[in-house]
Amino acid sequence: MAKNILLTVDALHYAPEATRMAQELCHGPDDKITVLHVHEFAVGRFGRLQVDCPEGEAERLLTDIRGRLAGAGISAEVEIRETHVGQVARAIIHAANDHDAHIVVLGSARSTDLPHIPFGSVSLKVLHLAKRPVIVVPRDAVRAADQVHAEVHATEVPVVG
Repeated sequence: MAKNILLTVDALHYAPEATRMAQELCHGPDDKITVLHVHEFAVGRFGRLQVDCPEGEAERLLTDIRGRLAGAGISAEVEIRETHVGQVARAIIHAANDHDAHIVVLGSARSTDLPHIPFGSVSLKVLHLAKRPVIVVPRDAVRAADQVHAEVHATEVPVVG
């Protein structure tokens, strides 16, 4: 059965570890990744202002990610949605529902004030709102996993037989 994976990216705080995780989740030839960025807009007396990233930044990032995924043989499409400030998590949940995503993958580039918790406010809100599986990939997760793997292999006792 083909999997639809929703990979959400933040153009200002891009965590490439999440892209690698989404790529690792693709096993079948019909699996597909939708790469999503949500533009946040503030509306005030001076008009409508995009506050999430410089104009064109998200578009360039999504094009780059789609190219890298296609180079790895993975079917990928990109999507940009718009929402009001503070509503990114809800926009992600709506996109997951619209695409019938089997799993949502988010990168977490920053930490909260609480130590050792790699979830930002958007990630935490998505976890609470989601009715489908969500993977939050903290920054440097791949490097940390590689380090643990190396430490385990360094302490293994050779079997003599």
